[in-house]
Amino acid sequence: MIRRWHAAVLVAALVLPLPALAADNIVKELEVDPFNLSIGAYFVTRTNGNIRLDRSAGLVTIGTSIDWERDLGGETSMTVPRIDGYYRFAPKHRVDFSWYKIERNGTIATQRDIIFGDANYPQGTSLTSRLDTETSKVAYTYSFYRNNEIETSISAGLHVTQIEAMLQGSGGGVAESNSVTAPLPVFGFRLDYAFTPKWWMRTKYELFFLDSVDQYRGALNDFTIAIEHRTFQHAGFGFGLNRSSLDLEVEDPDKRGAFSSVLNGLMLYVTVR
Repeated sequence: MIRRWHAAVLVAALVLPLPALAADNIVKELEVDPFNLSIGAYFVTRTNGNIRLDRSAGLVTIGTSIDWERDLGGETSMTVPRIDGYYRFAPKHRVDFSWYKIERNGTIATQRDIIFGDANYPQGTSLTSRLDTETSKVAYTYSFYRNNEIETSISAGLHVTQIEAMLQGSGGGVAESNSVTAPLPVFGFRLDYAFTPKWWMRTKYELFFLDSVDQYRGALNDFTIAIEHRTFQHAGFGFGLNRSSLDLEVEDPDKRGAFSSVLNGLMLYVTVR
């Protein structure tokens, strides 16, 4: 009987610390993981927005606020490649980055007069259009709290959006295009939670507000939630949701206009560590 009791104590001593050891291994892996790279597809399920490009008319500027879907018959869903990741140069410090490019096209017979830059498209004009947005983000991230299962971080960096819009009338008629690159400051909050040694939940929220800084004003809200599985030691997969809204006004002496966009999409990707 005593031997059985000794055996039970020995088994308990070996088994009970395992959850804590597993959690400790998660933290250890975080600290020694020098980088994380996610490559996959961004399924944009819904996108819409407005564009406006003004022209000078004496002492005032005029331009039409154009709804991408209603006025231009633009695409509202597409699938694009996306890259996200980070480089951890110290246990509490890392650099996060992200990139994706969305190319949208449209064709429609206009239902109203449209002024876009120096071009005037009367009602009934057959228009083809293109709207491309390329987004690159880089941010310094500081982990201010960590335990065996949770890591919370704050970040600050740049959200660079390059916007290019083109409208062209039927039969190679009047065409007008313009582009702008807006490097905007962004601040964020991140929460990573390991609910098992292999399954992770990652959330991220980024935002900025600008009021007449370097000819730009606007606001950004970007929220992501994803679930990742560490299938192998250095590779796994993930899936998640992303919603992003951007409002931007440009008041440069050479170009004045506005751009707004809302993206809702699904992400499916593989991770390499």
